[in-house]
Amino acid sequence: MTGKENNPISVKDAKERILKSIKPINKTEKINIKDSLNRILSKSIKAKRTQPAFNTSAMDGYATKKNYLKIIPKCLDIIGETKAGDKNKFKLKKDQAVRVFTGSFLPEGCDKVILQENCERNKDKVCVKEVNSESFIRKKGEDFFQNDQCLLKSSIMDFGNIALAGAMNYKLIEVYRKPRIGIIANGNELFEPGNKNQQVKQPASTKPSIMSSVNAWGGDAVDLGIAKDTVNSLKSKLKKGLSCDMIVTIGGASIGDYDLVYKSLKEMNFKLNFWKIKMKPGKPLMFGYLKNKPIIGLPGNPVSSMVCAQLFLKQSIYKLQNHNYNENIFDFRLGKDLPKNNWRESYVRGYISKNTNNQIVAMPISNQDSSSLSSYANADLLIIREPNARKIKKNSLVKAIILN
Repeated sequence: MTGKENNPISVKDAKERILKSIKPINKTEKINIKDSLNRILSKSIKAKRTQPAFNTSAMDGYATKKNYLKIIPKCLDIIGETKAGDKNKFKLKKDQAVRVFTGSFLPEGCDKVILQENCERNKDKVCVKEVNSESFIRKKGEDFFQNDQCLLKSSIMDFGNIALAGAMNYKLIEVYRKPRIGIIANGNELFEPGNKNQQVKQPASTKPSIMSSVNAWGGDAVDLGIAKDTVNSLKSKLKKGLSCDMIVTIGGASIGDYDLVYKSLKEMNFKLNFWKIKMKPGKPLMFGYLKNKPIIGLPGNPVSSMVCAQLFLKQSIYKLQNHNYNENIFDFRLGKDLPKNNWRESYVRGYISKNTNNQIVAMPISNQDSSSLSSYANADLLIIREPNARKIKKNSLVKAIILN
């Protein structure tokens, strides 16, 4: 490894290099919308119907015309009722009304729904005691019209978009294939969580977290197990990972005597892009290509690994699915003072709280050790601190990434 390759790069540079290098997967599949959470649309889709198909009532009440109500109170003849799902079968004539319910089609000629609480009914008559200012009418096509292009190619199918696709009358949608992400944990000190407890060893707790994250971001996590601290063991796992679209290693990416990930990759003609970033936690992050497969080497410290996954792996999985993901960054007031920062861009674990003025604040967690999983589990956000940032006072504005 040359000195230039060993120089740490900025978080921004690392993100840009990864995104520039990763080639999206263009294979697609059709899936049921109920299974489409966090999947990426492979083509724009148009509405197959108009929503609502006709003018409908926004409230329970009585549908009539405004010009029948010039003098209040006013009694109207009830000519019938329409429930949600019924066809419209009424046409209003002078001083007539139709009993309607939320979502029911409105009779021809109606331009007002009088709330039922503003009326008093007596058999086939309704007396309007008060006229509400709002019309409480949902106009035909108020949501969308047939053939409107409502969902664009590369959209993430979140809860709202799934509901919208259903309202557009889609059961099946075409999405990009899930990228298969091979996950390898590395270290003689690791054993699979749930196995017999070994006091001198450590459960490989980061692996199930990273795998769950991959699945949540639209990928298909492939468990390649735990590699021992030998080149042969690592190379064996890496060769299996070449059947995937990307490989993620956890641990072994630093420069210790038993950190053998880079050495193993190098013997397999790995093309390194960068190794080490100016970031805390998460300095020993590695990225490159092995036989045209992108490889991200995450740090071994659990929190470093998960913070790096949030910043670098997440965007990579979405890019493989043809979606350019940008992390949402929010402004918060700081809950307590923070000391000056060092030369690395820092991501400080914190939780959302309220100050004495009942304002929402970002409260830094005291324990920022990169091995402290309890502090990460209690964190709602990551407070971003620029390199060499000065001490910052309580109630100052800071930028933060919301977790989960």
